[in-house]
Amino acid sequence: MASWTDVLFATCSGLLLYFLVNLYRARASFYRGKVKKGLPMPRWDPIFGHLLVMDETFRKYRLPPDVQRPDIFTAISREFDDKSESAFYLDLWPFINPLLITCSPHHGIQTTQNHELNKPDDLVPFLHPITGGNSFFSINGDEWKHARAIFASGFNTNYILNQTEHIIQEAEVYVDVLKEYATKGDICLLNEVTVRYTMDISGALTLNKRLHAQRGGDALVSAMRNTLDWHFLGELRTPLVRWSPLIRLIAWYNGRKMNHYIAAELDKRFTEWKSGAVSPSANRTAIDLAIADYLSKRKDKAEEDRLDPDFKDWAVVQLRMLFFVAHDSTSATICYIFYLLSKNATALQKLRDEHEQVLGTKLADVPNLLREQPQLLNKLPYTTAVIKETLRIFPPASGFRIGKPGVDLEDDDGSRYPTEDTRVWVLHSRLHNHPKYWKDPEIFTPERWLVGPEDPLYPRRGAWRPFEFGPRNCLGQALSMLDLKVTLCMTARRFDINDAYDEWDKLKGITRVRTFFGERAYQCGNGGGRSAPCGWVSMPD
Repeated sequence: MASWTDVLFATCSGLLLYFLVNLYRARASFYRGKVKKGLPMPRWDPIFGHLLVMDETFRKYRLPPDVQRPDIFTAISREFDDKSESAFYLDLWPFINPLLITCSPHHGIQTTQNHELNKPDDLVPFLHPITGGNSFFSINGDEWKHARAIFASGFNTNYILNQTEHIIQEAEVYVDVLKEYATKGDICLLNEVTVRYTMDISGALTLNKRLHAQRGGDALVSAMRNTLDWHFLGELRTPLVRWSPLIRLIAWYNGRKMNHYIAAELDKRFTEWKSGAVSPSANRTAIDLAIADYLSKRKDKAEEDRLDPDFKDWAVVQLRMLFFVAHDSTSATICYIFYLLSKNATALQKLRDEHEQVLGTKLADVPNLLREQPQLLNKLPYTTAVIKETLRIFPPASGFRIGKPGVDLEDDDGSRYPTEDTRVWVLHSRLHNHPKYWKDPEIFTPERWLVGPEDPLYPRRGAWRPFEFGPRNCLGQALSMLDLKVTLCMTARRFDINDAYDEWDKLKGITRVRTFFGERAYQCGNGGGRSAPCGWVSMPD
């Protein structure tokens, strides 16, 4: 009879053999399909692929360990700036399937609009701690079209504008919180304060519920943020750590809390629908749209007094995803707007002048004015330009699609980049700041969004894509823009917000300052490209 040591040895040997066979297959496939054909890429190793390049890039550019992963590719892409379209391949197996990284507006248009490439399966395990399943963000085909159609009407521009009241309600709390920091003179951890603000907005427009996260605890808020913190910690060390038993257990535990929370809200809202207390035309929050679609398909079962379990499982996953996307990147963008305005006094003054002209001089009147006339938010071109310029410099995400046989991305000079057996990564962080496509990309210039095509500042077609384009563009972009405009209208003239990195370093005993190409407020990997800014909040005289 074999001893346990024999069994363990045999098991480990089998796993090692399995790994080595798959390593050989992955490297051989990449060699035949990419290396042998002379396609552009960094130096490739037949054993390690491009894993050594990743390590070398960290050391060469002294990248912070918590920098968001796309910015590692941004650093590598600088080696290809002299190429026609700054595109290259990477072999990073076993962490991800082969990549085609592109920093080209032409390739972005081809990927998401001309060819309409699908989302890859690689997204599913990465998003699972957030969603708990396969959400509309990562599914394809008819299943995706159906899910998108269910929720689309709740995020169109006209309906979202009519929800300004909900945003103002939470923005008033946000203003009070910032006032308290200004009065006390304490350092404000702006990300933490702002993410709770946008989660409150997300709760209202996704679950039809005020979460009061800015003033207290909420089970959904705590579980979601705890999951993201641990997920980011695992990614920070190495992608392998993300699959450690501890982090997976935490994700499972938080997932159960989120599932129970949202399932209870679904049951509660379903009861209100059955009682006739909900108006289908007036109530188009995500939870209402899901239930409305469910009821429309079960008219022959009108006497049902509880939701079908399969539907509830599906709806919970979608609502978890919508709750995340409706708050995460918006909160990061708010922080970056404050940061960039604090460094650009002229732009800040222009923004304040526009608000005074359109909204009047009495700050106390602004909330009710916007409640009564939300269309005024469409009369703020400079405010919109400030938002767009911030999203250019600090884009919250990238485009990620799966290639397919017969589809090549083409350059103006005729060069072709096969997408078969690759994941196409449209690298917004480099594309948005590439000197080939932008004049003075390192300078915060809202005016580039207010000039005509004859001006050198005018944005090149396809070079600005924070919400992506094509049929799979960001469903919540109208909500995000409304959140940002309302927030600026409520805060820009009330507060001066400046970074407090020096004071924070002294307080925490930090002696080695981390930057990304000289930028202290670089984008970290914990969510929608957020930084870790802290700041002083004060009220101008």
